[in-house]
Amino acid sequence: MTAGRYRDTGFSAEDLFRDLRREVWEDRPAYAALVRLITLGGRLPYEDGSAGLTVWERHLLHEVMGDDQLRLSAPSARDADLVVAYSRQGRLSLHLREELDAPPEADILATLRVGEAARERAEEYRTAWRQEELLEQRELDQILHAWEREGRLTERLAQVVDWVDRVETVLVYIGRRVYSRSDAASNTLLRDGLLKELAGVPVADWPQADRLFVAAAHILFTAGGPVCFEEFNGRQLSAQGLRTWLVSRLRGYAGAVGVRIPSDTAGRPLQELATEAAALRSAVHASGTLCFRRISAPAFGKREILAKVSAAERSHDRLPPTLAELARGIPAMDHPTGLPAEAVVSRAVVELALGGGDPEELLPLIVMAAVRDVRADYGMSSAVRDLTRLGALPSDRTSGMLALRKPDFFCCVLPHPGFVGQRTDHELVTLLWSVSQRMQYNRWHFVPGNFSRAEVPAERHYFFPPTMPDLAEHAELWHGGHVAAGVRHSIRAPGAHLWREPLVVGGNHYRGGYDIRLVRTEGTPFTRADLWTAVRYSGLIDAFWRGLACLERPPVISGFGKDWYRSGAWKSYLEPVSVGPPPATEPSS
Repeated sequence: MTAGRYRDTGFSAEDLFRDLRREVWEDRPAYAALVRLITLGGRLPYEDGSAGLTVWERHLLHEVMGDDQLRLSAPSARDADLVVAYSRQGRLSLHLREELDAPPEADILATLRVGEAARERAEEYRTAWRQEELLEQRELDQILHAWEREGRLTERLAQVVDWVDRVETVLVYIGRRVYSRSDAASNTLLRDGLLKELAGVPVADWPQADRLFVAAAHILFTAGGPVCFEEFNGRQLSAQGLRTWLVSRLRGYAGAVGVRIPSDTAGRPLQELATEAAALRSAVHASGTLCFRRISAPAFGKREILAKVSAAERSHDRLPPTLAELARGIPAMDHPTGLPAEAVVSRAVVELALGGGDPEELLPLIVMAAVRDVRADYGMSSAVRDLTRLGALPSDRTSGMLALRKPDFFCCVLPHPGFVGQRTDHELVTLLWSVSQRMQYNRWHFVPGNFSRAEVPAERHYFFPPTMPDLAEHAELWHGGHVAAGVRHSIRAPGAHLWREPLVVGGNHYRGGYDIRLVRTEGTPFTRADLWTAVRYSGLIDAFWRGLACLERPPVISGFGKDWYRSGAWKSYLEPVSVGPPPATEPSS
């Protein structure tokens, strides 16, 4: 979460790949070594790891599966017919030796002899797949040519370039071609300008892969914005795969809301499928179905999951015992009078503000309760300090928001009491403050994404704000901050929840403006039950901000700055005892 290392966590993608390369020469079957490379030593499910393989590579791998006698050979082996390469992003690739005119953009690890018959069978699969792919891609080409005839191609291309630039991580494969902007030492979209180079060039002269990427990206954003586009991170994107995914997503949405779709759905135009999927998404969020994402962090893969979640699992019917104990001494929390927990929190915010108290003392209590209840090593919540700065001004809607800078945001980060003893005070304070700084920057980076593109100046970069809860595993490999902060497994539950109205501040509507994030630095991944707990606590954070938003003059959050962490003020929230006002803190910058 921050680029500065608070201690030597000792393991990153570079360390992992060095170990995996050494493993290649252990005495084991070739398929076992290849699977270890594909799954990053068991950190990726095989399905996610192999999704980056081409059709031909996947069938060649199937050919060697189960052959316990076959071994990898040295790169110089003369009788081998395949070259095994491994990229800096941890992507395995297989190449025919006689077709490898130049070294691939990867390290050649070994060679392999599979034999002519196995190669022929793999080639037969590839030939059949190619014929179907070319037929399917005609529809995408027709879309591009229609834009060209109508004079809309330049606009649509610029739209795709801009949309892709608002996605935090892009790593999409089309055959051997890589479309990326990621922490995995790959940035072909910005560094090589793959898409920008197409401007002014007739569609007929575009590379086939570029035609597929631009048309498919526009369709995926139409279907559901970055959430849908990111489904192909770490995967091969094809015209056939796009259709299969759209039909599957449409059927899933229709099943969730109990509507029927036409029997000819699989053969309908791709743009129609995308538009219908987008129309059903809102209905899904308003139903009893909770949408969340599983993130295979080493491959940047993000997969949307639809889960039936009862109202009781989505929100706290009563104040959770952990929070009730931590909040003893706050009148509104001491006497909830049978109200739902979110109503109790909103009432406490208002009573504290109007009674001369400090509502911000509730935030660390909610964070600490969430950390304890999911057994996280540490957790956090971040947002803007002065809520009124998000409101519309008489002149326009965005001036106040665009004037915000990183110090205008805060992040309250708290460790689990059991985690505290595992670090020295200096290491822990450095960790907490570094994470807080990174989240201040992230929050600043997300907030403009709640406005239309035309309202945000071209020079103000931003990302689409997170709106969907997610579970991530093995997140520490790539992101420099995750390596430093030891973020192995994490939960993010943003607010306002998609089944609720956005937070309204001065006429402006916001999602992804605050959240609960929870981290484990080792041990087992979080489960869905942990995610539901985080979602419920995110609802309490949402209630906090809605309570502030209803005040005529919401108080400014002044704490959680550098002095708050360095002075040890956060330690007062580690023990489940009666909590009074937090120690004096630095004013907002």
